[in-house]
Amino acid sequence: MRIPLSKPHIPKKVFENINEVLSSGKLSGDGFFCHSAEEKFRNKLKIKNALLTSSCTHALEMSMLLLDAKENDEVILPSFTFTSTANAVLVAGLKPIFCEIDPQTMNMDMNDVAKKITHKTKAIIPVHYAGVACDMESLFSLCEGQNIMIVEDAAHGIGAKWKGKSLGTIGHMGTLSFHDTKNVICGEGGAFLTNNEFLADKAQIIREKGTNRSQFLRGQVDKYTWVEKGSSYILAEPLAAILSAEIDIMDELNAKRGVIHNYYMEQLHDLEQKEILALPKIPHYCDSNYHLFYIILKNEDARNSLMSYLRARGIGATFHYIPLHSAPAGECLGYKKEHLPITEEYSKRLLRLPLFPDLIQDDYSYVVEEIFNWSKTI
Repeated sequence: MRIPLSKPHIPKKVFENINEVLSSGKLSGDGFFCHSAEEKFRNKLKIKNALLTSSCTHALEMSMLLLDAKENDEVILPSFTFTSTANAVLVAGLKPIFCEIDPQTMNMDMNDVAKKITHKTKAIIPVHYAGVACDMESLFSLCEGQNIMIVEDAAHGIGAKWKGKSLGTIGHMGTLSFHDTKNVICGEGGAFLTNNEFLADKAQIIREKGTNRSQFLRGQVDKYTWVEKGSSYILAEPLAAILSAEIDIMDELNAKRGVIHNYYMEQLHDLEQKEILALPKIPHYCDSNYHLFYIILKNEDARNSLMSYLRARGIGATFHYIPLHSAPAGECLGYKKEHLPITEEYSKRLLRLPLFPDLIQDDYSYVVEEIFNWSKTI
């Protein structure tokens, strides 16, 4: 592709940090850069506890293991999300309950969530799609007095906000992703966030292979040992070194994304007026980080037609998630396509356009030009 869908930005500071790590001889996790990045997140996101993990998947798994839940208790999540969200539920021995999305935002539909809450519901996972916050006010209202934990999947959400609060810091627990395709990256990596000290202490044990090593390092115990179940979820120091440099320019990177996002919105407005496509909607309570840009076509045939047209011209446009409820693993859980018709329909109509900080104006204006050229053929 002449213009890829996404491309990571690597600042010069990364190379300095990597050299420092290699010279130090400390490559395993929980080192200087790991602690540095965690402190930066605590300050920037205004969160009491930020623990780096080897992926957002692992941060989600930690969150599910922290629930006071029994086997086959239920967790509600949107079907329109990445597999990690559902896999974390299954790994903890819990049952994923898929809900519909709101076509305006592609986030979970709170009316459908309300219908699916039962006495077995232990948690709800709002997935902040494209860096646009879910309706957290409605979600809090639904969970009030029901002892239901809110675990934010903010894989798309670093730097985005809901009513001035950073995504990932609003619920009982939150998770972030630093995969190559995200706004802030280190190749593979994630973070677990919480303001709850009890959950944070337990999370450190889970992250440290089920040991109380973190207490030992703080001088709270004279030796460390196996205390409960856990796994190896700590981010390696070279990746933390990359991440530490990326955090410093997060606002700059998100601002560059915003320029491209706004250009698409302005230039494609005429096609929306002609009902050829629909543009993303960002609710008034959201400050987006412009993680990705998508358009909604009239139907699947139109989406596939435009996707093929753009790809033939070197533009890396693509669809996004195949709904989890209709995937083979979802069918094994008893779901069928007709169970969530809105999710099915809109997933087939959505098309993502190239968006990354180093995308130059000549390229994103070319994307718009070719979309207009396609529109003249239909």
